[in-house]
Amino acid sequence: MILEHRMLYCFKIFLVNECCYKGVVHVKIKEVFELFNIKAPSSLEHVWEDEITGITDDSRNVTPGQIFTAVEGYETDGHDYIEEACRKGAALIVGHKNPGDISVPFLFVHHPRKALGMLAAAYYQYPAGNKTMIGVTGTNGKTTVTHLLHHLVEAGGLSCGRLGTVENYLNGKTIQGFQTTPGVVDLHKWLYESRDEVIVMEVSSHGLEQYRLEGVTFDITIFTNLQQDHLDYHRSMEEYFQAKSKLFFMMKEGGQAIVNTDDSWGERLSCLLSDQGEPVTSTGSEKSSDIQIQEVDDHGIRFNENGQLFYYSTPIAGVYNSYNTLQACTAAEHLGVSKQRMVHALKSFPGIPGRFEQYSLANGAHVIIDYAHTADSIRHLLQAAGRKYEGEITHVFGFRGNRDESKRPAMLHASSEWSDRYILTLDDLNTVPYEEMTASLQKLHEQEGWIGGTVIPDRVSALKTALETSEEGDVVVITGKGHERYQQAYHLPYSSDRETVQSLCNAVKAGVHPSS
Repeated sequence: MILEHRMLYCFKIFLVNECCYKGVVHVKIKEVFELFNIKAPSSLEHVWEDEITGITDDSRNVTPGQIFTAVEGYETDGHDYIEEACRKGAALIVGHKNPGDISVPFLFVHHPRKALGMLAAAYYQYPAGNKTMIGVTGTNGKTTVTHLLHHLVEAGGLSCGRLGTVENYLNGKTIQGFQTTPGVVDLHKWLYESRDEVIVMEVSSHGLEQYRLEGVTFDITIFTNLQQDHLDYHRSMEEYFQAKSKLFFMMKEGGQAIVNTDDSWGERLSCLLSDQGEPVTSTGSEKSSDIQIQEVDDHGIRFNENGQLFYYSTPIAGVYNSYNTLQACTAAEHLGVSKQRMVHALKSFPGIPGRFEQYSLANGAHVIIDYAHTADSIRHLLQAAGRKYEGEITHVFGFRGNRDESKRPAMLHASSEWSDRYILTLDDLNTVPYEEMTASLQKLHEQEGWIGGTVIPDRVSALKTALETSEEGDVVVITGKGHERYQQAYHLPYSSDRETVQSLCNAVKAGVHPSS
């Protein structure tokens, strides 16, 4: 199975070498059929040579000459919009349900999502084959590793693009996105248009399961950790692991996997890769690790590599960020960046919006804004905050509507254990009614919480209460949203946790300024 997968990608890379060039993309309808090993029917001979003008799975975006791929979503089915696509001038319809009598050629496929990726890759001439591609996956740490790696690679003299949760950055410009891993058509389009030598990207389990990386191959793949999350989508941790593992069998010939084996799932992945003959560098505390961790704390990580001791100072506080730093540096070294240059570059790292983002108040209290949204990430964050500051910890957080409810008690337990008090509040409601989410917060607090906690549904009010009651040396830790904007309105017109903190501190005459 793995060999078959590798051969398929090698075939695609061959196509890159044969036909890749910058300029106008030329793909004909006949070639689309051939991509799926289907002989174009003679009844379509009159359109065989017609050139495709684009690929889309959104009928609203169809323009004349495009291929419309009918994909079944969670709320809508693309097959219901085939007639609309035809009216707008689609040159070819791709799907897996009989569309009936339509005026446009129809190509039947078993997996429209996968077909969409294959079409996008072919249309944009398999652009990943011309770049050094780095994929980072795991429950926590993806954003930190990609930002660190981007900084290190550019410090090493290579131009680097970055795709991920906070923003997408290509050709020196920011492109806003809405998913950790972009849609497959956008992904191939962006790679085609990118002039960057290296692309480092976050890879989500959803993206892997939904074929959003179809046609992409990687030079380096990184595994950070696996913790309970997204079990509303994956039915078990085993399925979650299997989804993440797919990335590591999408490597180019001579590719390299970097795996954190201090995580039990990472240890299993490392063994799996080794058994399959895949190249893997393990980073962990065991003597058998390729890079053996000797000592790690909030400030950095000491490790043994080939009998020599080295040390990296992490630019973001927290033991978990020291692990992230090691993995980013290990990947950068594979690209030829020296340890000496990385040690220097880490000192100039600018930080990441919403990742251990710190502020100091005029009253001597402190604020940390972070994206932490699992029990383990909350525990690690609160522990790091407790070691950094001597005062009491107030933790403000909530839960997302229509997301994995099974992790909520564990998140509350982590907060109860490692903070002096918590305030449960709203995160994104998504489609859950306000009253329903508020009731679920109160119920969880009564069943699983403790006397040091409270429920304040309005997020701005919760932050206001936490800031106003803080004292010198205390720290208010705000998790869940990180860099993200609010999806619903609160009683004061602020758009994010950062804006709320900055505005409320001025309002209560406490004052605020960023701190390191």
